[in-house]
Amino acid sequence: MELLDWIRFFLGASMLCYGSWTDLMTRRVPNQVWLVSGSLASLLLIYEMSAEEWDYHIWALIFATIVLFYNAFVDEYVLDANQVMVWQATQILAIVSAIYFFIKVDSEEVSYDNYKLLDVLAISVLMILMYVWFYFGPTIGGADVKAIMTIGLVVPFTFSIRDNPMMAFDTRGFPYPFVVFMNSLLLYLAIPLALAVYNLIKGNIEKPYFQIFFGTKMPLDKARESFVWPMQQIVGEKPILVTFVKQKVDSESQWNKLEEKGITEPWISFKIPYIIPLTLAFFATAFFGDLFSTYLVEPINSFFD
Repeated sequence: MELLDWIRFFLGASMLCYGSWTDLMTRRVPNQVWLVSGSLASLLLIYEMSAEEWDYHIWALIFATIVLFYNAFVDEYVLDANQVMVWQATQILAIVSAIYFFIKVDSEEVSYDNYKLLDVLAISVLMILMYVWFYFGPTIGGADVKAIMTIGLVVPFTFSIRDNPMMAFDTRGFPYPFVVFMNSLLLYLAIPLALAVYNLIKGNIEKPYFQIFFGTKMPLDKARESFVWPMQQIVGEKPILVTFVKQKVDSESQWNKLEEKGITEPWISFKIPYIIPLTLAFFATAFFGDLFSTYLVEPINSFFD
């Protein structure tokens, strides 16, 4: 690894470890974590790209990408009139820059041989996907989206701490931020298996059994003080198990109803911040490579060979 790769690795590791800790303790991550990291990462990207000869349309793409990142943090409602005008002008310029890039870019430039350009383009694609997931997907929070977007800037280019990392293809894998994201999905999928093993060890085996993959049993008093949702709820007069707990459920009311029914150790579902498997994926990707393609995609493909 080169010096710039190490700087990016430690920047990303520091950002994600601190973000995981604050999210785990308070379920909030200050925007400054992503803003500072993303700003430093943008400077590193500009520095690295300036060492090579790139045409104006590539710089236009980089400008549009950085503005797209900051768009997640700028709240026009707290800006004064002049600041709003400046920001809106910047957004318009970013849109024009993106259009300019797509008009000027040659199809031969965006090829599998020009990895760096593909990687820069992939940053914007990842950010757009995160915007879409946040607005239309029910399973991810704002801090998680901002963390993934920041990763796109922090580690835009492929690197590895060890030789011969796992890759989806023989000579070139997916863009590095996408690999981190995909690995985080794989680790997130491992949580139900870990919960099932834990429940088997603890002897938490009750019909209808599906709940062992999504939660565990916890004393009611402890559950009231923890970051958990009531997986066991009182509906009408009956206690039922809910597989996917609605985040807006009135937990305190449910705890009271469970207590009235004499249920002292209900089934609960942990409020696991997505940033935790994302952080683990960041380290796993740096040390091992594309686990998602190796351990999930390739085995599935083998069934169709």
